[in-house]
Amino acid sequence: MHDISTDEVRTSLRTYFADHPGIAEVRHNRDATDQTGRTAAGFDVAGWRTLSEQVGITGLGTPESWGGLQLPAAHLVAAAEECGATLYPGPVRATLLLSAALVGVDPDAVPTQEREVVESILAGSAVVGTPTGDNTLTYADGRVSGRLGAVTHGAVAHVIVASVSTPQGPALALIHTGDARIERTSVPGVDLVVPLADIAFSDTPALLLTTPADAGVLARHHRLETMLLAAEQVGGAQGCLTGMVEYAKVREQFGQVIGTYQAISHRCAHTAVATAAARALVVAAADAHDADNASAAEQIVLLARAQAADTYSDASSALIQVSGGIGFTWEHDAHLYFRHARATAAIGGTPDQFRDRAVTAGCLDLLTPGAA
Repeated sequence: MHDISTDEVRTSLRTYFADHPGIAEVRHNRDATDQTGRTAAGFDVAGWRTLSEQVGITGLGTPESWGGLQLPAAHLVAAAEECGATLYPGPVRATLLLSAALVGVDPDAVPTQEREVVESILAGSAVVGTPTGDNTLTYADGRVSGRLGAVTHGAVAHVIVASVSTPQGPALALIHTGDARIERTSVPGVDLVVPLADIAFSDTPALLLTTPADAGVLARHHRLETMLLAAEQVGGAQGCLTGMVEYAKVREQFGQVIGTYQAISHRCAHTAVATAAARALVVAAADAHDADNASAAEQIVLLARAQAADTYSDASSALIQVSGGIGFTWEHDAHLYFRHARATAAIGGTPDQFRDRAVTAGCLDLLTPGAA
């Protein structure tokens, strides 16, 4: 394990994005009225490779046996948050999930074709996707059939990491999309940050990454998946807050900087408090996850996901309102955050449904001193 702090991860990404803002790539796709100039991937492929090489984001959670740093979840959520703050459209979430899923997987035991494509992903030259919608995949004898809904970067993903049903029980699988027996269908939506596609599989080769029916490993994977999305939402809320404060410090109305008006300052303060609360829950979930406290991690990550979704949605609305008339325009960045906030809030359920699941999982026990 390497002695790298979460602050170092954040600083590295902030330094990179100061010169290569992710939202600039989102603007590019927004402004491309046709396919001219619009990348099929939805992000700058060369830029993703540079981010992988210079910052090493693809290797943060990757096991040392695969050439990575194998950092804990706390570092991965820090990276996801920083990428969310700048609305970076690259395959960050799916790549971090794959890197963590490789823990315990011996590279020498992986077939050459799959190993090479994984190595390409870790080098930033290939793309991995993960489903955010329906999953009807069944696995038997090294092949999968069925459908995955709303796969991130599904139109160009070289591999997909998804859970599958096997005769022995559920498992996590790596599916190589280079096989001809798949059909991709782009999914239209309001979000201009992460492109999605449905993928249908017919007897497509796949590699199991976990032992079937290992409920603990699979639950751990899905907890991290939920955690990373919540971290991305916290980052988005922080991005909105930064935009609000910067505008409020320079915009004048009736001879006064609007940040001096109580309504504006209170809106910014409310957003700051809500964002800090959501971040604290995500960090607490990561700490419990890293400590192998499965019960507390499950309870807290569900609460974090609900809080992060609500906070991001409220922050994106506040950004539009604080920005005044210009905030409602197509050219302004506010609607990019607004769209992404609403789209991510709907993944896997509503905030209220996540809170209900947290209560069912026993989160009220966290109110008892020493319960966690």
